[in-house]
Amino acid sequence: MRVVTWLDRLTDDSNLWLTAVRLEERGDLAKAITLYLEDATKCLTANSLTRAALGGSCAADCLAKGGDTENARAVYSAVARLYWESADSSIGVSVRESLWSLQEAHESFLLAGERENAETVKDLFDSLANRANPFIGDNDEFRLPSARNKIIQSPTPGDGYPDVRGSAQVGMAVESFLKLYEERRPKVTKSRVATPASTEEEIDEFDATSFIGQLG
Repeated sequence: MRVVTWLDRLTDDSNLWLTAVRLEERGDLAKAITLYLEDATKCLTANSLTRAALGGSCAADCLAKGGDTENARAVYSAVARLYWESADSSIGVSVRESLWSLQEAHESFLLAGERENAETVKDLFDSLANRANPFIGDNDEFRLPSARNKIIQSPTPGDGYPDVRGSAQVGMAVESFLKLYEERRPKVTKSRVATPASTEEEIDEFDATSFIGQLG
């Protein structure tokens, strides 16, 4: 029986995300977006939130490069909420992972143009990071990005990116991903992801369900 190596995985065309990365590097944004979102959709179906968010984020980056600002922001918004949900689900297991997810949620909200949600996540991040600091060490690893340069700008002529606006292939991929995202939201317990709670409520819940459990 042949052993599958890491090199095999990197060159395996059945790996949608890696194939999408190669297509993006070649400048084929439409196909890259389609595969990124196909991978994200599969991961979302399997409830693999972080992987789904990663694929969605890569697709949103490509949409922004291709000038489709409206769809890019819609996907960034969904991605932000997936990272937020991931932060909540991982807090009882790893504070570090939860902080990373909140970082990604904050940046994605900024890119989606949702400043209020970004600020809510920032408050959560700051509270969690300050309380967890004795356990994660005094370093600069956990810092939120500045809002500077986090606003989507449409590419200008000469940027070298193909325009993906009006692509039926891209439109269908975005619609499919967002539809699945919306369909699963009611199945999630009424939480901050569906309807963000106040920062005070959020922080109290983080404390009660996570730090007590981790400290035993």
